[in-house]
Amino acid sequence: MKSRFGHLFLLMIVLVIVCPVWGQDTSRNHQIPPNVPDSMRNKPDTARMRRGGALAALFADSAKLTTSDYQLEIEKTYLLLNNVRNKSELGLPVKMLKENLRDTDSMLAVLKDNVLNNSAALQLRNLQVFKTLLQNIQQSCKEDRQVLDSTENRLTDLRNSLKTLLTDTVMRKLWRDSVLRKQFAPQLQGMREVFRGSTGKLKESLAEINTLQTHISSNALTTAQLLDKVKTLINTSAVRIFGKEDEYLWEKDVESLSDTARNSLGKAYDGERKALLYYFKDSGHKRLFLLLIGVLFFIWLFRNIRTLRRMNARESLRHVEFEYLPHNYIVAAFIMMFAVAPLFDLHAPSAYIESIQFLMLVILTIICWKKWPRRLFVYWVAMVVLFIFFSFTHHMADPELWQRNWLILMNMLSVLFGVLFLSQMQQHLPMRGFLRFVIILHNVMNIVSVLCNIFGRVSLAQILGSSAIFAFTQAIGLAVFSKICMEAILQQIVASRLRRNVQGRFNYQPVLDGFRRPILFLAVVLWLIVFCTNLNIYSFVLNFLSDFLAAPREIGNASFTLSGVLLFFFIIWMAHLLQKYVGYFFGDTGSDDEIHNKGQRSRLLIARLVLLCVGYLLAVAASGVPVDKITIVLGALGVGIGLGLQNIVNNFVSGIILIFDRPLQIGDVVEIGDKSGRVREIGLRSSTLLTGDGAEVIIPNGDVLSQQITNWTLSNNQQRLQMDLTVKGNNDMEVITNTVKKAILASGFVFESREPSVLFTKVYDDGFNLKVFFWCVDVNKSNEARSAVMLLLYQQLKAEGIQMI
Repeated sequence: MKSRFGHLFLLMIVLVIVCPVWGQDTSRNHQIPPNVPDSMRNKPDTARMRRGGALAALFADSAKLTTSDYQLEIEKTYLLLNNVRNKSELGLPVKMLKENLRDTDSMLAVLKDNVLNNSAALQLRNLQVFKTLLQNIQQSCKEDRQVLDSTENRLTDLRNSLKTLLTDTVMRKLWRDSVLRKQFAPQLQGMREVFRGSTGKLKESLAEINTLQTHISSNALTTAQLLDKVKTLINTSAVRIFGKEDEYLWEKDVESLSDTARNSLGKAYDGERKALLYYFKDSGHKRLFLLLIGVLFFIWLFRNIRTLRRMNARESLRHVEFEYLPHNYIVAAFIMMFAVAPLFDLHAPSAYIESIQFLMLVILTIICWKKWPRRLFVYWVAMVVLFIFFSFTHHMADPELWQRNWLILMNMLSVLFGVLFLSQMQQHLPMRGFLRFVIILHNVMNIVSVLCNIFGRVSLAQILGSSAIFAFTQAIGLAVFSKICMEAILQQIVASRLRRNVQGRFNYQPVLDGFRRPILFLAVVLWLIVFCTNLNIYSFVLNFLSDFLAAPREIGNASFTLSGVLLFFFIIWMAHLLQKYVGYFFGDTGSDDEIHNKGQRSRLLIARLVLLCVGYLLAVAASGVPVDKITIVLGALGVGIGLGLQNIVNNFVSGIILIFDRPLQIGDVVEIGDKSGRVREIGLRSSTLLTGDGAEVIIPNGDVLSQQITNWTLSNNQQRLQMDLTVKGNNDMEVITNTVKKAILASGFVFESREPSVLFTKVYDDGFNLKVFFWCVDVNKSNEARSAVMLLLYQQLKAEGIQMI
């Protein structure tokens, strides 16, 4: 029963499925017209098939690549390969590095031979030259390594960019598909050549960079070893020169220098000469910068001198004390260049300093030939000759008796001419106190040199004698240098005044006194550098001062260094000095009678404010004080402002408002409260009024802004004046009016375009009371205008028979 029921159930399911299909087929057959042949009844529907194919094509996979896609990918690959090939070229820095590396290798070979195989013949002077050179090579190796590392990183990035080609599926398909490869055969052939050239150049550059890096590392290791050896030899030589090297002067010299020792000394001198040549070649950029300083100084002098000549300012220069300028401006530029040379090469060897100093002595001799008295100039020439002789004492390896006696004679002559020069220089050189100290030191060092020579310390005697004469000549050169700087500043002030057509004499001395101290400080620093270099103690002194000043110190939780503190105060001092005197470089004298351009005075005031702000910001940045510490200080300052500094801050902010808002400017005639006068100065804290009585009234800037300001010259200098008159003797109003106006216009103090006004306030039988108004062209001349008009009115009215009461 169950099986029969199951069969029936399956039959019903089949009928349910088959009947709709049969019905659909019969309905389709019924739709065909009866006149259609049988051959057409079974023909497939091509239009339907075409519609289905179009839809299939429309909704097909759109990710299939076309010819243009492959072409675009080939172009991108070409650009990448060309970029790799172009950037694989080693640049100019690497090429210059390779050129310098050859010189470094040859120099290291010379130094290595002398330091390791000829150390017994090296003197302290040779060792100092070698030390300086090795330090330069060491620094050069660090810089070269940085260049090579940056180049290697760039080449590595290019190599990584090539790796992206390996993961590019489009290019991989293009290379694997024979049909596509045949279609783009020309492009692929060119790409293959470019790829080989790019990868080959990249590999070649990377290999060359790796070779150079290995070379630089080897040189750096050799330099470090040689530098340690040289420092050890310097310490040994410094101890040796204080010991007894030769016999006493009265003893007989029984030892003679062997040929081997002479050859060793010659080898040492030859090594020093080659080291100096390498140093000059390696530090050429420093001398180019020094030359640029000299050229700029020359242009500055020449521009001012041309202004003086164009305006025929000889008469105005008679009262100005010019000694070296403006005629010797060419040699003055050379003196400037040679004097500041040590600042641009603080680690220069002594031979370089001596050569620069010798050139400066030649220029000094030229410029002082006609400037100094004959006797003083003769003493100077004698010192220059001694300078040349002392320069050769460095090459006395084993001095004989006559050489030692000759050295003593030069010491005594140096003392003699030093004393004579001191007696004659009083009125002809600046910095006389400094020069007196240097000359006395020069004489003492020569005397000590004589004693060292007598007692067998010949090397020490050579160092002291040459250092003394070098210190003497350098001090004289720096004295002339300071005088030239002062005259250049003075010349700038005079030329600026002439350009602005400012007449009248001006007391230049306070301005020059302000610049004298920083110039003296610079001269002393330059002298100390040269003096310590000649004594072969410059490196020791510099390292000691650097360690002492750079050592961190703490007060409570605050950490600082002495160098930061000194630099902080030095920058602030210079900022205040420049803001005080910057106006004089542009012709401003601060005189109340020479205010012709109030706009320029205001711009100078803004320049002073900017100098102060920049100076303080630089000082804070140079001091190395952390920002969080500054925040704490500002917080404490805010508390102080809230408690008792309101007025100071109010005046400071008011000063800034006055400078930029400019309700009044320097030279304006104003009334502030019950004070009136001309604005002489606008400072950050207070402003100064010059009254008509000559008093200078100092008003806090906060009070200036808090009161009503009457500015008579804000937009123009005009002022309307009023005069009250009483006239008798004529009752014709027209005659009196015309006579009064004519007299006022004849005074020359009024605008002709603005006719004076005459008002009658009271009438008498034989006269009138008058009010007269007229416009004065300059408010500063109002009193002169009143006086002139009053006198002309009296004369004109009297001529008309009218009496003025």
